[in-house]
Amino acid sequence: MPKAKEDTVKVAVRVRPFNQREKDRGAKCVIEMKGPTTYIQNPETPNEDPKMFGFDYSYWSHDGFADEDGVLVAKNDKYATQRKVFDNLGQGVLDNAFEGYNCSLFAYGQTGSGKSFSMVGYGKNRGIVPITCDELFQAINKSSDGTKFEVTFSMLEIYNEQVRDLLTKDNPKGGLNVRQNPKLGLFYVEKLKKVAVGSYNEIERRMEEGTANRTVASTQMNATSSRAHTVV
Repeated sequence: MPKAKEDTVKVAVRVRPFNQREKDRGAKCVIEMKGPTTYIQNPETPNEDPKMFGFDYSYWSHDGFADEDGVLVAKNDKYATQRKVFDNLGQGVLDNAFEGYNCSLFAYGQTGSGKSFSMVGYGKNRGIVPITCDELFQAINKSSDGTKFEVTFSMLEIYNEQVRDLLTKDNPKGGLNVRQNPKLGLFYVEKLKKVAVGSYNEIERRMEEGTANRTVASTQMNATSSRAHTVV
């Protein structure tokens, strides 16, 4: 396994394809990406220079679905696949975790912006979390120094300021309590279910179980919007 990089924080932005609602409205893309820079052109002032925003990565994934399985295939060299996003962002998180560092990766954006797709994905379009879990067990299986590994899986959501365990339907009224370890200073969720897993397939089954228990509702922006923040 490669040596963990001394990264602190990386920020990336990704542009998704138009959904059906946007296509029906005749929406036009006003975003362009070149390297790590994102350009936004105001359609009402086409003669003005576009606004420029710099990030560690700017991912162009605006091209549409290419086959019946829903696999997004690059139509051009700049297209950012799920794997490319993982290689840039997820791999470093995994490497540093193996070095003993606490790591996290989260997606932020309005409903329907593509957070769940980038993080979890669906079908053949596996997102960062499933790819990371798969790579985790591949690294464990390749380990030859006698190190023993124990992997546990938890999944929760934060909804209306309450924490709900997504691996059980028996959540207490008012949600689970968030505590701080007085010695380590780390925060944890009291009585959160932890399940021992021995393979990526086990994690995949647990993720499907937890996803089915998420709080979802229809909105004008997204027909199956998650109404909570999900943590795996």
